[in-house]
Amino acid sequence: MKRLWIAAALLGVMLAGSLTNAWYAQSMTEGFNRRLEQAQSLAREEEWDRAAKITRAVYEDWQGRHFYLHTVMRHSDTDQILRTFRSVMQYLDLQEMDQYAAANADLMTQLELLAEMEQSSFTNVL
Repeated sequence: MKRLWIAAALLGVMLAGSLTNAWYAQSMTEGFNRRLEQAQSLAREEEWDRAAKITRAVYEDWQGRHFYLHTVMRHSDTDQILRTFRSVMQYLDLQEMDQYAAANADLMTQLELLAEMEQSSFTNVL
């Protein structure tokens, strides 16, 4: 009977860790996307320097979570987001609104999908 309780406790800890990770991934990516949307609005208003500053801050926050991201996420997904960040920053430097808007939208979508993969849903379990 003692083994049953230990197994149930371990299962509970793993479930709590999974749910906490899903919540953290969702809140992290939502925060990134809000700031990236703000940067895009600034770029539309020709405030390229401010847009670049916000985007670089988001990138630095992303890099600051490198250990977490590479521990719990698929490396191919995080690597693709890193490449897209670099494209977005390049288009910001060039002040290419069309290319920047497309790359920024792609980046925000990738961030949303990254968080979605961590959510507890029927499709993710299958």
